[in-house]
Amino acid sequence: MRMPKWKGKFMIVEAKRLGISIAGKSIVSSVDLHIGDGERVGLIGSSGSGKSMISKAMLGLLPTNATAEGSVMLGDTQVIGADETVLASLRGRYVGAVFQNPASSLNPVLIVGKQVELPLKLHYDLDKADRQKRVIAMLEKVGLDEATANKYPSELSGGQQQRVGIATALITSPRLIIADEPTTALDSITQRQIVDLLVTLVDKAGASMLFITHDFSVLARATTRCYVLDDGQVIESGDTADLLDNPQNAQTKKLVGAARELTLQRKQDCDD
Repeated sequence: MRMPKWKGKFMIVEAKRLGISIAGKSIVSSVDLHIGDGERVGLIGSSGSGKSMISKAMLGLLPTNATAEGSVMLGDTQVIGADETVLASLRGRYVGAVFQNPASSLNPVLIVGKQVELPLKLHYDLDKADRQKRVIAMLEKVGLDEATANKYPSELSGGQQQRVGIATALITSPRLIIADEPTTALDSITQRQIVDLLVTLVDKAGASMLFITHDFSVLARATTRCYVLDDGQVIESGDTADLLDNPQNAQTKKLVGAARELTLQRKQDCDD
């Protein structure tokens, strides 16, 4: 797959004037964003700002009553307007996704090994022994032992379930990982563990990541560059550290202030 370049980097994602409406109501308006090869980029905004709709548009998973306009390129493939055959070939092969609530994103009646194995079965012609070997190796990479492969999601903690979600997203070595609020349902200690695990695995794989959150303190651990979304529009963008230290927009300042308060509260909880 050939990819366009941006400042010497191959473009993994390029969205131009992306607009999304649901039942005629505008949710996202004229959003431009890009992710270069090997970049970890954040998309931050308050609840209802439209950030999850953007990730759904990239994955071709918008609700049936939603319409999208503009352009979203994954590599050299146009996602907006693509048929399901094209989209299905991208999901799990070019792009993997880690979702907010692992308990609902995992199949409760399927053992872990089968769930992690599924993307390999869909996209690659491998024999059963090879698939199982890769599954065990991937589980070990996310900090789970071989015995986990034979367990059901309900037998695991929330943090372990999210590690299974990460393993499933990374098993095919995709070029892009979309992590949509992957730590929201977890406690603060597990949050840090999951973020650090994602960053380590994405960097080792040479992949790119779009990390979506409402929490700047989480974003600072996961990304080097980010976009701030408010009411469906990008209101500020730049290096994550710069925006955290010197936010310009009022909504960005609000998000930064909330992150600092939350970080202080977490520190106090740990001290107690």
